[in-house]
Amino acid sequence: MRIFWKQLLLHLGTLVISFVLLALVLTQGIRGFLTEQKVAEMTTLAQRVAISMENSSQYGMMNLRVLYTEVQNIHRYTDAVVVIMDRYFAIELEYGFDGLLAELYIPELAPVMEGEIVAIFGVTNQPGNPPLLIVGYPFWFGDEVGGAALVGHSMADLENAIDAMYRITRIALVAIGVFAFVLIYISSKAISHPLRQMSDAAGIIAGGDLEKRLPIRSKDEIGQLAGQFNKMAESLQEQDRIRRAFIANLSHDMRSPLTSIRGFLTAIHDGTIPQEKQPHYLNIIQDETERLIKLSNNILDIHLIQDSGITLQKSQFDINELLRYTILGFQQRAIDKQIMITSHFANLSDVVFADEDKMRRVIYNLIDNALKFTPAGGEITVETTIVANDNKITISVADNGRGMTEEEQKHAFDRFYKGDPSRNKDKFGSGLGLSIVKEFVRAHGSIIAVESEVGKGTKFILSLELLQ
Repeated sequence: MRIFWKQLLLHLGTLVISFVLLALVLTQGIRGFLTEQKVAEMTTLAQRVAISMENSSQYGMMNLRVLYTEVQNIHRYTDAVVVIMDRYFAIELEYGFDGLLAELYIPELAPVMEGEIVAIFGVTNQPGNPPLLIVGYPFWFGDEVGGAALVGHSMADLENAIDAMYRITRIALVAIGVFAFVLIYISSKAISHPLRQMSDAAGIIAGGDLEKRLPIRSKDEIGQLAGQFNKMAESLQEQDRIRRAFIANLSHDMRSPLTSIRGFLTAIHDGTIPQEKQPHYLNIIQDETERLIKLSNNILDIHLIQDSGITLQKSQFDINELLRYTILGFQQRAIDKQIMITSHFANLSDVVFADEDKMRRVIYNLIDNALKFTPAGGEITVETTIVANDNKITISVADNGRGMTEEEQKHAFDRFYKGDPSRNKDKFGSGLGLSIVKEFVRAHGSIIAVESEVGKGTKFILSLELLQ
């Protein structure tokens, strides 16, 4: 079932049930109120007759002639049935009775002869007529109950009022139902239509059209969802652009060394390259092979991270010693590019508990990345500081190269992202190194941050727990 019909039926069902329950409560409440009012009225009349009986009687004997006129007036002006009974339920006087009661002695009337005021519903002899509301009020001869004055009145008026209320309720229910149906229909459409648009847009995006966007017509949750949907589509489009660029770059990065290797090997094989120059070209072939191995390892690392996550093999080691050996490995490249690498350590030795191999990869990638973007005559600084309160060591790798724009900083750690417009000047980039760095650092429960300014250089900062 479509969400539109679910919403429509749910709201209509809730409205109808609520209104019916409200109508029942109101009906019962008004019925009880009118009944109480009628009982109070009948009680007053019955009390009046009982007091008149007590005042007109002598020596415990009823003086019915004095009461006749009063009883007649009561019947004439209130249409009430009046019955005077002795203590044995024998009728001494009645007016308007006319056999309306099917049985005068009703067990519920018995307490009246014990001095209690009783209100009951009596059944009439005429089928189909509403019952009589009967109030029994005792009168006394001295200390004994001499009998009771019964005043009854038909409940037809009350029943007519209830029927009228039912009719009004039904009419109101239909009117409100129609009005509510229109409002709920519009409301359900307002909810279901944007969701339907999102479903259609998702299908279009799944089909490969990443340009699809949703219109945002409100600021409520639906509008916010549409906004997030558009952001997701933009992110997918950006990731697709990066993926396509990566594939193009990867094809170029793999084709270039393979072409060089094949060309040089062919030249050596057929004797085009003299034997005395072959060692030089073999070194070039070795460099190109190392480049392909590094690229393959990065791709394999990303695949393993996505597929099964990162497993750490932690141990105790001196992070400063690791930094010194890693820097030493870049000395020849730095000399060749006329770049100075300097280091400043907080202490001679700082021991951490981490995965030594992965931290070596992290430092290697950061320094390697700095070398790519630092011009000849530039400087790279590797520094450690101690955060005493947190018992952590902070490691930073900074260069004075071209720096990064704010947009490049946002995507610096994205997979396959290459922000350098002059990437062809350094053919060793794959766009995966910083992404691997981020994953390795995050696996250690830390984060890596970047600070950069165009024209002034870039600094990468991370921290590790010191071993206590």
